[in-house]
Amino acid sequence: MREHLGEKLRAQALELQRLEERLQELRAEHRQLEAEARDQFEALVNPEFSSQSTSLAEILTAAQNLRAASSPRQLFNTLAEESHRLGARAVLFEVRGDAAWAAAAQGFGATLNEQALRSLVVPLSVDTPFRQVFELGVDVGGTPEVLSKNPNVLSRLRPDPLDSVLLLPIRVGGAVAAIFYADSGGSGELPEDALKLLAELAGAQLERLMARADKVSAAVKNGSGPSV
Repeated sequence: MREHLGEKLRAQALELQRLEERLQELRAEHRQLEAEARDQFEALVNPEFSSQSTSLAEILTAAQNLRAASSPRQLFNTLAEESHRLGARAVLFEVRGDAAWAAAAQGFGATLNEQALRSLVVPLSVDTPFRQVFELGVDVGGTPEVLSKNPNVLSRLRPDPLDSVLLLPIRVGGAVAAIFYADSGGSGELPEDALKLLAELAGAQLERLMARADKVSAAVKNGSGPSV
């Protein structure tokens, strides 16, 4: 009886130790997130950013919401929503294989319902701006004319000829995991600096989510179960 009780207590102590270690990891991740956000905000405090209508308070709120995302799908939806709040229409394309698949959108109303969104696929094997963003990890911007090689995107999203259009990479571990489309939707100037910052923060959060999923998968495979 005593031996059994001792084993049970040791098991509980081990589990408590694991919980404490996980809490320490979460605290470290939180401190890292805050440091990254501060660095990004400081980089944006320049005359170009100050001249735009987007405030740092709006960016801070958006960054906090991105950090709260607990899955890639939620992260893409949050990025689209926050971008729309900043005055842009947005679509997130998830890179899968040799194509980019539309995964989330905001600002298009009934013209882009769930079925229409999910059927929007951009091949990355063809020489287009999407492929340029994917392979080189660069930004591509201009008028909708820059997407003339992506007629399916233009016909589905229907940007105004006078709109500003921007394609941004969402990077994970040096590779592009998603492509972020934004246009001004007839609202005037596109908040490019703010959107670039959100793309960087979204990439950092996506990398953490994928790393966490890998840890859980490894723990399950080893039979120890995921740590909290």
